[in-house]
Amino acid sequence: MQDKRYQVFIATSGSDMRPERINLSQILIGMGFFSWGLEQRTPLSTAFARRQIDESDYVLLLLGSQYGELSVSGVSYLHLEYLYAKSKQKPIILILHEAPDSRAVELRESKADLIEKFNNFRQQLISENEHVFSYRTLRDLELVLRQQMPQMLERYPAMGWVRPEGTQKLLDEIEKLKHQLTKLEIDQGRRDADPVMNVQKVAMHDDFEFEYRIHAYQDGNFKELKLLRKMTWAQLLLVLGETFARSMPEEYFSKRLNDYLNETAMDEARVQMPRIHAVARAQINIRALHHIKSQMRQNEWISPYSRDERQRLLWKISPKAQKLLESRLLDSHRVSQLKSSN
Repeated sequence: MQDKRYQVFIATSGSDMRPERINLSQILIGMGFFSWGLEQRTPLSTAFARRQIDESDYVLLLLGSQYGELSVSGVSYLHLEYLYAKSKQKPIILILHEAPDSRAVELRESKADLIEKFNNFRQQLISENEHVFSYRTLRDLELVLRQQMPQMLERYPAMGWVRPEGTQKLLDEIEKLKHQLTKLEIDQGRRDADPVMNVQKVAMHDDFEFEYRIHAYQDGNFKELKLLRKMTWAQLLLVLGETFARSMPEEYFSKRLNDYLNETAMDEARVQMPRIHAVARAQINIRALHHIKSQMRQNEWISPYSRDERQRLLWKISPKAQKLLESRLLDSHRVSQLKSSN
């Protein structure tokens, strides 16, 4: 903790949690962390909150007895911040009030629909996460924080912020290692112990079925659905090909596939919820995403290309895949893909 500082995004429902937020911020500062977060939310503040989450090493979500101010979609800003942090795979510590109904009346939800949303959200947090803790008093919060933050640093090491003094030697060594790693990855075309070696090549017309989750909106509420999608490998190449025509970071695999699922999931979602009017926040299954990336490499359609100024590994479609995309060989798959998205 003497050489590094870590940034923690604190997510709460709003002004009802001000004493807890102030307490947590003071404790984090004393432990050597920087704390971020927003108390007042508006549609304009959403992008700022996401940027803070992107730049944070850890996320701390504190839930009392309110669901929080609602966004235009009917989902609270607190809930949206949680979903975004999950999508970015940020390490999250959840601290929930042990008995929400015991808090002062003015600190609890009064409307039936908000009470239901709060209870559903609370249950979602408990069921989806490993690091869930409870509190009743400010002292409880301090004990949880002082015990758990050091453990989070061990379980989920982060880059953090390093003081500039005396770091030049470390930076030179890091730069040297990065160049060596880039050369190995580009020259050899694979990382050490790459699991793609165990993946068999597929034909363009072969099907791949995968699972994904998506939020379906109906009657002012939303429900997370678990859906199945079957696509040919040619269709998957068409979806990814345009994005990776230029060299792009690896996270664009999930970004492009999730965007595509958002665009085409209405019919599949209506099987479970016939009256839905919108879908959003699609998230492909992690194992399926990994298999797609491995298969694209094994078929020599997409491969590591270079690194950007942030030393992120960039990917690009191969000349072999470019010829397929420019030829008429994928036309039948392109037609069926367009039909499935209408």
